[in-house]
Amino acid sequence: DGDKINSLDYLTQMELGYKRKFSKGYLYATLFSAVTSEEGGYEATSNSIIENDYKSIGLELETSYNVNDDFNVRGGLTYTKAEITSGSNDGNEPRRQPKFMYNLIPTYKFLKNNTIGLSLIGQSKAFTQDNNDLVMKGFMIANLFAEFGITKGLSLNVAGNNIFNTLAITEAEEGSITDNTTNIVRARPLPGRTISMTLSYSF
Repeated sequence: DGDKINSLDYLTQMELGYKRKFSKGYLYATLFSAVTSEEGGYEATSNSIIENDYKSIGLELETSYNVNDDFNVRGGLTYTKAEITSGSNDGNEPRRQPKFMYNLIPTYKFLKNNTIGLSLIGQSKAFTQDNNDLVMKGFMIANLFAEFGITKGLSLNVAGNNIFNTLAITEAEEGSITDNTTNIVRARPLPGRTISMTLSYSF
C-alpha cells in the first residue's frame, strides 16, 4: 500500500586485507564478513515482498606472477559462505550465490609485438531460489584471445569467447520442479560461442 516505500536496508560489513608485492608479482588476500537486514523489497516475478536477512563470511584471493619476461599468469578465487537468517527460508543459502568463483588468465608475448592468452572463468553450483530445491550446475567458461602487431600503430585482435560452447546458467526464476507435470523454467545463460576480430590503428 506504499507505506514501505522509504524503508531502509541495513548492511554491517567488515574487511581485513593483506597485500604483498614481490619481484615477479603480487598476492592480495581479503577476509570479509557481512550482515544484511532487509526491510522489504518488492519482487515483480513472484508478486511478493522479500524480507530476508543474510549473513556471509568469505575470502578473496588475487595474484599475478611473471614466470619470465614473456609469460605471465594472473588469477583470482573467492569463497563465500552465505546464509539466510530469517523467514521461511532461515538456514538456507541465498539464491544464485555460489560458494566458489574463480578466474585464471595466462598470457604469452612472442616476437615482441604479439600476445596470445587464455582466460578461464567459472563458479561452483548455486541454487536458483531461496528454497534451495533447484540447482544450477557449476560451470567453467574458456576464452582465447590473440593480438598481433602488424606494423607501427596497426594491430589485429582475434577473440574466441566460450570456445567450448558451455551451457552456463547464471539465474532462474523458478525454484523447484513438480513431478508428473509440465514444468517451464525461465533461465538466463551466458552467451554461447562467439568469435570476433578487430583491426585497430593508433596515430
